Amino acid sequence: MTKKILVIGAGPGGYPAAAKAAALGAEVTLVEKAHPGGVCLNWGCIPSKSLLDAAHRFEVLHDLPALLEPGAEAALSDVAAHLSWAKISARRQALIEKLRGNLMRLFKSLGIDYVQGTARFLSDREAEIETGGGRRTVAFDAAIIAAGTRPFFPKPFDALRAELLDNTSVFGLEKLPGSVAIIGAGAIGAEFSCVFHSFGVQTHLVELQPGVLPGMDPGVGRAVAAAFKKKGINLHLGVSADSVALENGKKLLHLSDGTQLHADEVLVAVGRVAELGELALEKAGLEWDRRGIKVDSRLRTVKPHIYAVGDVNGLALLAHAAEHQGDIAACNALGHSEEYDNELVPGCIYTRPEAACVGLDRERAEKKGHTVKVGRAFFLSSGRALSQDEPDGFVQVVSDEKTGKILGGQIVGHTATELIHIFSVAIRAGLTVPELKKVMFAHPTMSETIKEALSR
Repeated sequence: MTKKILVIGAGPGGYPAAAKAAALGAEVTLVEKAHPGGVCLNWGCIPSKSLLDAAHRFEVLHDLPALLEPGAEAALSDVAAHLSWAKISARRQALIEKLRGNLMRLFKSLGIDYVQGTARFLSDREAEIETGGGRRTVAFDAAIIAAGTRPFFPKPFDALRAELLDNTSVFGLEKLPGSVAIIGAGAIGAEFSCVFHSFGVQTHLVELQPGVLPGMDPGVGRAVAAAFKKKGINLHLGVSADSVALENGKKLLHLSDGTQLHADEVLVAVGRVAELGELALEKAGLEWDRRGIKVDSRLRTVKPHIYAVGDVNGLALLAHAAEHQGDIAACNALGHSEEYDNELVPGCIYTRPEAACVGLDRERAEKKGHTVKVGRAFFLSSGRALSQDEPDGFVQVVSDEKTGKILGGQIVGHTATELIHIFSVAIRAGLTVPELKKVMFAHPTMSETIKEALSR
């Protein structure tokens, strides 16, 4: 008998789950209340990378005078002065529309019943879907919840939420502000700092923790912070915002160190929380909190035929983690027995320079009882990096000194988010440092710096 699978949410966790289940022969109903692709495609990963690409192109203008005849700087300044936020936004939106169309064609080709609407559980075996045309009841053998999360506004920002930006509403800006204060130096805050600064916006980055990119290896954060300072991004680290107010059309921030910031816009980027009340999870016998729904290693909830994937389970708020989880959940819903390993999720920050990590850093490796060895090599000695004027950053490898087994890798630098997968494969395969050193790396490449780090 064909299994009926209900997937709630068509973001990076939901649509891969639906596609995998359909490919395995299930009858799939996929429900999405907004747009296919979820936050990642419409208001996150993809549109932000479009902006970062445009920002990088403008940043390159600053380096061109070294290659031009004297007096050409004026022409470059004229080009920069004609930046069109409208065209940049239109380019971003065209990309989103193209990828939405690709998803819809995928759903059709796999026979997925895609429904634009909202879902709520009636029991642990039935759900009601409300659309613009009415309501329908769907019975299911298994359900996969991939409803995502929403931006979190802590105090004192929650009182002025409608007046401030988050990682969704920031894409609705009709024009570039003259100045911006970004609260939170995690992935979103750090990336938008690069976007705004490259477009000539006076940028302030405020972070409660003492460093940029808290949660990543401290050396990674220090390297990115140094690059930000060199660019001219204003860092306010180890301080909090005690108050925020509207004053003469601007936002006034009072920081805990006594600093006052006046900014045209404030972007709050301090994380996301689950908001699942509309799903009526209690009728399915499920509980949730601000972190989401608890799951086991097979991504099952307390109801073993109901799964939760992506941001909604709080394991790793990353699109590629959600996609991987969706694939596993769909397989398990159809009789497989696959487990999810959160240690193998790459963390990628698309700043300039980029930052990426996978596996364990020194501190976490030591906490797990390893005798740790750390090897580090800098891109400053890389012919490829220097030839492209990308000398910032390093490659770091963490291994067990006794066994030589590679435990983790951290990279800061040009194309770090691509290079990190070498460490992902090595860790997955259980390679040792001597074994990875046997790989021949082409010259000149950014990746050969990995081999240097392995030799340190």
